[in-house]
Amino acid sequence: MHKAVQHASEIEIMPVDLIEFNSSGRLLIVGRAQQILAVTPHLSGLIISAVITDDETVVNNDNITLINDRITTIDGWLGEFSVQFESQQLKVDLVLDLSEQAIMTAAVLPLGYFAPQDNAQVLVETLQQLPDLVGTFDKPRYFNYKASICAHSRRQLSGCEQCLNACPADAIISSGDTVTVNPSLCQGCGSCTAVCPSGAISYALPTLDVSLNRARKMIQAWFEFETVAPHIVIHDLEQGQLLIDNMGESLANNILTFSIEEIGALSMPFWLSVLAYGASGITVWDAGSHRNHSWLELQQEIDKTNQMLIGMGYEQQLVNWLTTNDFSQLNSHLSTTNSLEGMQTATFAGIEDKRRMISIALEHLHKHAPKTIDVLALDEQSAFGKIKVNTKTCTLCHSCVSVCPVGAVLDGVDQPQLNFIEDLCVQCGLCETACPEDAIGLVPRYLFDREQARKVTLLHEEAVFNCISCDKPFATKKMIDTMMDKLKGHSMFQGAALDRLKMCEDCRVKAMFKNSQGPM
Repeated sequence: MHKAVQHASEIEIMPVDLIEFNSSGRLLIVGRAQQILAVTPHLSGLIISAVITDDETVVNNDNITLINDRITTIDGWLGEFSVQFESQQLKVDLVLDLSEQAIMTAAVLPLGYFAPQDNAQVLVETLQQLPDLVGTFDKPRYFNYKASICAHSRRQLSGCEQCLNACPADAIISSGDTVTVNPSLCQGCGSCTAVCPSGAISYALPTLDVSLNRARKMIQAWFEFETVAPHIVIHDLEQGQLLIDNMGESLANNILTFSIEEIGALSMPFWLSVLAYGASGITVWDAGSHRNHSWLELQQEIDKTNQMLIGMGYEQQLVNWLTTNDFSQLNSHLSTTNSLEGMQTATFAGIEDKRRMISIALEHLHKHAPKTIDVLALDEQSAFGKIKVNTKTCTLCHSCVSVCPVGAVLDGVDQPQLNFIEDLCVQCGLCETACPEDAIGLVPRYLFDREQARKVTLLHEEAVFNCISCDKPFATKKMIDTMMDKLKGHSMFQGAALDRLKMCEDCRVKAMFKNSQGPM
């Protein structure tokens, strides 16, 4: 890597918020008797409790407190584990689970919980780590959360659940209309930020704007020395960086490596922007730092990104996924990737706004695309699109307006209208769920005319219905017609009672006083 490019990549990122853990060395071991006896000599300095899972016993070991009870659940994290037994509860700081199947089932286990299973190397590394986990520790808070634009739920209706499904650490739970992210369980993989359609959850270490501006400067520095566009390899700072440090000199001359805390911290807005900055292609490289993490959601976001690019006429698979800790396989992959060449490079700065950055990058890529299109059809669970309304069944009750988390669905203020701003829609489906008439459907798509997408569009309007007594406008004609049709056969809505449905609230009360019989 040229020194100027390397210099552009060197930034210091200091965590703003730290999460503190306090451990006094209370360790619970779960396993067979012989397993427990084998590991305890390596755990000096720890206060050990043990649950034996077979019929053998540990005889006369003063260093172990045996618990003859069945574990039902274990919850918590380093320094704060709560172990629930059938007849008691135990608080510990650390857990060594030697069971064949770990009691805790998260794909990414909490800090302080070790489950090596049948991996002898992992067990050796665990026994080396455990004695040192006494004291006060901290880690960064990896995420920022803006509840006001979270599309998870409104008025007890379910909307977006993508972050809950994506989190491998089970750190995110539903919390009414929003979600709660437990910073002690979160280990910063970034999957939630990759799938969040509104940008309510974003990566904090580093933020999107920092990563984008760093990549922009690196690529600009690259083109001061090279004419061939670089292929960007995104890798993590653990196993990926270790392999780069040892084998990086064998990479082809057109490869530009980009290190990041976790590969999941960068997703569609970064990939599209980097291509706009002049990269020929991108490989997101999983070098195996997290053996139990499938990164499925990140791969799905890559597929969505490539779908957009193919729709504009670009080469297939410009954004690639590769899982390997074999450097020769990395080199082999990089020698066969497709390339984007000859496009005018963008110079826009990065901002901390996921949706805005996607739009800015797409605007540039669309301007120079091989294929001219106005609208790009997208798959389900895309973050962009519009809604369609069945005007024959919509009564303008505005249930959809009341649940839209981002203000994309609007009423007509003093007019019986339903309006829509496509640029704001995140396709969460809350409006579709809330509609009592099943009149709303989602249409995932990307409209390249963003000026048009930002305009207020009329979806439906109805004739006003005026009160039959005072002539005050108070509802739509369709709403009154629908109520009349549904209630005309009801025994309590006959004659004058049915006519009162055609009155405003004030006149209805006055009519009730004139005739005390019948419903309001």
